[in-house]
Amino acid sequence: MFSLAPIKRLIMATVVLAMASCASQESPEKLFIQTQHDSDVDFSAYRTYAWVPGDADWANPVFLKNPELPGMISAAVDAQLAAKGFEKTAAGTAHFLVAMSASVQDVTVISKHRYQGWSHGYNRSALGNVSGATQLDKMSEGTLIVEVIDRASEGVVWQSHAAGVITRRDDIEKAVDSAVARMLKTFPPDT
Repeated sequence: MFSLAPIKRLIMATVVLAMASCASQESPEKLFIQTQHDSDVDFSAYRTYAWVPGDADWANPVFLKNPELPGMISAAVDAQLAAKGFEKTAAGTAHFLVAMSASVQDVTVISKHRYQGWSHGYNRSALGNVSGATQLDKMSEGTLIVEVIDRASEGVVWQSHAAGVITRRDDIEKAVDSAVARMLKTFPPDT
């Protein structure tokens, strides 16, 4: 079994989908997706799953601020797992449990730009008219984490996170569906 605690802290310090009335304006392909799994686990033995009891009700600040988000995420995960042939069942009889968490963090991005003077179609670079500018952009980053926990050992055996810039967007459900599909693309991993 391996420990994901240090990775989880690092991930939680970064980015996901626009929790609540926010979502990544970037195309879903521009989301950063990372997946890890325990190579000692036989994932082919997994047939049934359940959500960690009370997972969506945790005092996660993102979920408290955006109460509809856990339902969107769990519906997207359920749809992906069903398409892969997994059956949702009671937590006490499931082969694995699914957990989710999310975070949002404000970040500042520093960009430096160089400009050459152009006027009336003439290049003034020969005159040494080159200037620079520094631009500070404040944005929010969010991270969505989905974990698979082996019910028997109670250890995390698979984890995926999606990270991206968060901006206002009307169709958050579509963004969540797309991100979850990419996150679960390699689940279960080849063993």
